[in-house]
Amino acid sequence: MTGDGDEKRQHPRYEIPLKGTLLTGRDEVPCDIRNLSAGGALIEANASIRPGHYIDVEVPEIGRLSGRVTRVVWKFAGLALERGQKEVEAYIVEWLENAGPGAADGGTDDGS
Repeated sequence: MTGDGDEKRQHPRYEIPLKGTLLTGRDEVPCDIRNLSAGGALIEANASIRPGHYIDVEVPEIGRLSGRVTRVVWKFAGLALERGQKEVEAYIVEWLENAGPGAADGGTDDGS
C-alpha cells in the first residue's frame, strides 16, 4: 500500500514501527503503525473500518492522531491526518536525528 507509483505524496513516509490504539468511536483496538509521514500513516489493525471513516489513533510517543481513512486493504488502513501533523513532524525529525546511521534511508519518499 505504500508504493503504487501513481500516487502523489506531499510528505516522505518513514518506516517507523510504533504501537498504538485505534479509537473508532465504539471500540479501542491495538494497532501497529507501519509507516508515518507528516500527512498520513499506514495502520495495521483488526478493526472494522472503511474508507471515509474518521478515526483517532493514540500513539504514546506522539499523542492523538486524527484523520480520515482513505483506503483499506485487508487489515491495513491508509489514514490522511487532519489533526496531529505538527506532532508527527516533530517526532519524525527527532527519530531521524536519534535513530543512528541509515535512519535517513528509512524514508520511502516518492519524490513528490
